[in-house]
Amino acid sequence: MPTSPGPMLAALDALWQRLRADVSELPPIRPTVSPTKSKLDHGPQRWTRDDDGIVSGLVVTVDVLREGPEAVVEHVLHEAAHILNWTRGRPDVTMRGVYHNQTFLTAAEEVGLVWPEDARRVPGKGFNSPVLGDVARSRHATDIAAMGEVLPAILPHMELPASTWAKTRTDRLTWMCKCDPPRSFRIGRTVAAQGPILCGVCGKPFAEE
Repeated sequence: MPTSPGPMLAALDALWQRLRADVSELPPIRPTVSPTKSKLDHGPQRWTRDDDGIVSGLVVTVDVLREGPEAVVEHVLHEAAHILNWTRGRPDVTMRGVYHNQTFLTAAEEVGLVWPEDARRVPGKGFNSPVLGDVARSRHATDIAAMGEVLPAILPHMELPASTWAKTRTDRLTWMCKCDPPRSFRIGRTVAAQGPILCGVCGKPFAEE
């Protein structure tokens, strides 16, 4: 049965507390989960700090949740590296927040991510995809297990309702008059059913195309 994001937020809080125990410079955060997809811009404008010192802006999106427990932990550590550089005042991305530089990778390794030995910098993105290292995977085994327990109940809740835009578009009619060339406009079925609309030029009622 689908449930609210509450259990996932609790698991994220526990993960962050464990991470802060290893990296004391990390500030407290207020994580969120979102049914939208991840954005490419990893720039520092995402982060805000309230009067209590709590940082907002760390979002775990549904596409990350779908990848599974380890992907969620890896994503949080990725964001932790950005937050760490943000608190230190060190720019770690360029090219509109897409290119991850060496400063980012250094912080990423500090929080437990690693750059695979055979990997190369991605053109246009740099060191954007360090992965969960064995040490971090072991350290956060409890968090990975917790994510695995809550994800099956959370994911159905995170699905956005089907958009009504297409339905609205297909439920509209194109009405034309008898002018040459005819004038036309689109009208909703409900409005059209209220009665005829006469053309002020040809005097004939508009009708469905």
